Amino acid sequence: MQNLKPAADPDDTRSRLVEAAAKIFARFGYQAATTRQICIRARANPAAVNYHFGDKLGLYKAVLKSFIGQQQAQVEERKLAAMKPELALQSFIQAMFESLVMPDAADQYTQVMAHEITEPTPGLAMVVDQIIGPRTRLLCGIVARLTHKPARSLETRLAAHSIMAQIVHYMHARPVITLLWPRWRMSAAAQRQIVEYVTAFSLAGLRGAAKAHARRRSRTARR
Repeated sequence: MQNLKPAADPDDTRSRLVEAAAKIFARFGYQAATTRQICIRARANPAAVNYHFGDKLGLYKAVLKSFIGQQQAQVEERKLAAMKPELALQSFIQAMFESLVMPDAADQYTQVMAHEITEPTPGLAMVVDQIIGPRTRLLCGIVARLTHKPARSLETRLAAHSIMAQIVHYMHARPVITLLWPRWRMSAAAQRQIVEYVTAFSLAGLRGAAKAHARRRSRTARR
């Protein structure tokens, strides 16, 4: 009797392609990565990418969607809304560090986004729409509660971007920081210290900006 191999599970092949693609895109970026590299790593037929995803961009978007699902679970808007704004800001910054900066938390997402920022693809709009946009609006809401200014005001948006810039710096500049401070490591203790410092620095900055704005208004009113 002839031995027949069981047919490959298409869902298993699809999952292996997404998993392999995440690693390849993280290492090389979308532009430099090839479907051949991905299929070899996934142990899949070279035609599998076109069959399951249409083309390389379709596979890349599937990888981004898998990241979106992971990242959306990192920040719970309802919990932050129920907290005092100072604690909500610290919790937000903590969640951002866990999702962007910690080496073992979401390293592939971090690397893919680093490539995406320097060499944008059509997938960036999806990431902005489903991850960056909601997080920015959430942070603007927290800042608005702290400053008593509208969440969509220019001052609030500038403050939110300044806070995020501190976090993103530790993601993109980690190799530089390591060279500047060879003994420094992003350990759990270091993360807690940085989160506390970024929170305190941001709160002090918001208070300082509010005082400066009040002084400008006062001078304008006296003229």
